[in-house]
Amino acid sequence: MKIIGGNAKGTLLSAPQGRNTRPTLGRVRESVFNVLANVGILETKVLDIFAGTGAMGLEALSRGAAEAVFIDKATASIIRENAARCHVADRAKILRGDVSSSLKALEGSQFDYIFMDPPYRRGYINEILKMVLDLGLPAEDAVIIAEHSISEPPDLSLFEGRLALWKEKKVGAIVVSYLQCRQESNFNEFNETGNMPGQL
Repeated sequence: MKIIGGNAKGTLLSAPQGRNTRPTLGRVRESVFNVLANVGILETKVLDIFAGTGAMGLEALSRGAAEAVFIDKATASIIRENAARCHVADRAKILRGDVSSSLKALEGSQFDYIFMDPPYRRGYINEILKMVLDLGLPAEDAVIIAEHSISEPPDLSLFEGRLALWKEKKVGAIVVSYLQCRQESNFNEFNETGNMPGQL
């Protein structure tokens, strides 16, 4: 698995041996960053939950994000190694606690893009979305990029007035949902136009 674009393009990433790590497919990652490039990645802050190899956050750093926080209890040392390989270790913060305690430790921080790829078929996606929102981690107009199985979509009825589905991309049995975080005052405008902030 390699970094696809930016300053670290072509850098080979280490993956943990003997673990059931499910890295985001290269074509899915490329599709995600093609979408985000149209919105803007430079100088953004990103959060990578269930980070695995760290590929999503490292891809963002390679393409000009200002900083990235990675959460993965099992693979923290791998992420640290990969950040060094990509020459972005100074912009990477790695939390090696469990997801719940790590997210709580970030309260007071805000992120422009939040990547999450929770284990499938465990009912985590809505639980993590609720925690992220309740802790105030999304910046104004942030986007949550959630990778999930086709049979386990986020239940947006639980987050009415807080999240809206902006885009959805299906690749086989994998779905990537782009969820727009909006403050209540701007939410109606988003629903009417379907555009990201600043788009015509």
